[in-house]
Amino acid sequence: MKALLSRLRAPDPRRPFTWIVALFVLACLVGFTWDIPCTDAWHNDSLSPRPCGLGAVVETWRPGHFFRYPPLQLTLLTLLSLPWIALGALRAPAATQQALLHELIQPRYMTPIEVVARTVTLLMAVGVLFNVRRLVARVWGERAGDAAAAVTALNPVLVYFSHSGNSDIPCLFWVTLGLVELDRVLAGEAREQRALLCAAAAALTKDQSIPLFFLAAPWALLVGPALSRGDRTLRSVLLRPALWRALAASAGLYLLVAGAVTNPVGYARRIAWITGPANADWVVVGRDLLGVDAILREVAQAVPLFASRAVALAALLGLGLALSGRRGVPRVRAALPAVAALSYLALFIIPLRWTMERHLMPMIVLLPTYVGVAFDALLERLSPRARPLGAALLGLALLPQAIDVASVDGTLVLDSRNAAQRFLAALPRGATLEIYGGNQYLPNLPTHLRITRVGPEPDRERSPLPGVAESRGAFRDVTQRAPDYALVGEDFATYYLPTDRPLDPHFARLNRDPDGRGLMTGLLDGSLGYAWALRSKCELPAPLRCVRMHRSIGAETWIFRRARVLAQPDGSPPIELGSSRRSPSAER
Repeated sequence: MKALLSRLRAPDPRRPFTWIVALFVLACLVGFTWDIPCTDAWHNDSLSPRPCGLGAVVETWRPGHFFRYPPLQLTLLTLLSLPWIALGALRAPAATQQALLHELIQPRYMTPIEVVARTVTLLMAVGVLFNVRRLVARVWGERAGDAAAAVTALNPVLVYFSHSGNSDIPCLFWVTLGLVELDRVLAGEAREQRALLCAAAAALTKDQSIPLFFLAAPWALLVGPALSRGDRTLRSVLLRPALWRALAASAGLYLLVAGAVTNPVGYARRIAWITGPANADWVVVGRDLLGVDAILREVAQAVPLFASRAVALAALLGLGLALSGRRGVPRVRAALPAVAALSYLALFIIPLRWTMERHLMPMIVLLPTYVGVAFDALLERLSPRARPLGAALLGLALLPQAIDVASVDGTLVLDSRNAAQRFLAALPRGATLEIYGGNQYLPNLPTHLRITRVGPEPDRERSPLPGVAESRGAFRDVTQRAPDYALVGEDFATYYLPTDRPLDPHFARLNRDPDGRGLMTGLLDGSLGYAWALRSKCELPAPLRCVRMHRSIGAETWIFRRARVLAQPDGSPPIELGSSRRSPSAER
């Protein structure tokens, strides 16, 4: 620990890893203030600022209740949020839950809570780089470790989630640290307990980490020790007291923190939820071989989101070199990241039957570590004078990823909701605005407008926004309500707009809704009496591109104004009220 703290205090500028970390932190700081100041986050599935700032973690231990995410990271963020929660409680106008809620969702509390959460995520993302480097360097040397860290640092999906309060980066931190500890077990160190405690911490951060260790842990704790002792009998390995102590400690930690001991009913309900309804609405393929083939194709098609083609090929080459060049325990150590990735693919991705960037991130962070093996092998075959050429080849392979990372940062900085905020701020006081969809699809809203959110769901199912009135009603009745302006995010609108692509059950159910489709198509074609006021979109200069990811970034934001004419969708003459046609100046 002292050595680690010493390195953190005095990084060596002569080491490549120092520059890798510095450039990664810089990439994460660009766009760090995306959506700040805020009352809620623009990224989907975030633990901050609302869940941690409003104490959602107590649901884990509340008898018969549960929260949708495991409690470890949420507990940490809640503890760090306590100063602002306490301040909000002191300022609340009344000692009631509703009064405290409406006080805490103000930007003056939610903004610092979100900043703290993102800072924690950034630190844990740097920890991921340290862990990846250690995992590779322990087996293949410093040079290979630096190359693996460089590939990881230029993973665009990793960089995006390092800007958020989601649990994905913290989970990946515990996963990579657990694999480092498992490698130490394979090297003969007595680290079984630390390895399994890291696995428990990963599971307490995000459930999907469990399949990563399902094969990786036995691989390191059973196969490796059996080979190192020259005794291949399973019984002798299983009878080790250190292994059973580690299993007991990690299982006890997990069951206690997860609420299985203190809230068994709530824990059982949560397990039933995550293995049933939580997934059923998003499944897009069947359970047969055709479904497996479809998922594997999706995984292959998603690789360019994470790594360049050259990096992917180098990773496959490195994996082949790692598995062919050694025998016995060294081969077991070399295969550890691949075993974890294969376990994750077979036991999580394929059974899940649908994919997202964050689902694939653990697997596609582990496999490119083998680029370090290929890079080291290349330099070994080059003369000292030619080795800069090898480093240049790695740089060329990473160039597309660097462009993608810059594209992610540019998309965050030029988010379409920023222009929408400026447009709304310039509207006259008292103008009426109608908004649609969840908080994550909406810009931060000004206080001088009269704003109403309309939708068919009950008000209690919505996450409240300061100064916004909630109304339950039909979308298409916007003509009768006649607000001056209507605002909708493209990611929300596309749930209802016609599409030819295959839809999951949740998307398909919304897409068939005539009310939602009537609103979205009616706003776009002018038949509801509204014309374009602003079509805000992200635009970046080549070779950068605006990135769509996790239904959180890259989408347009649309604002419509009440028109003077009512356009007719059937092409008949408009009803005299002006023009519903979009003017070029409406696009920004």
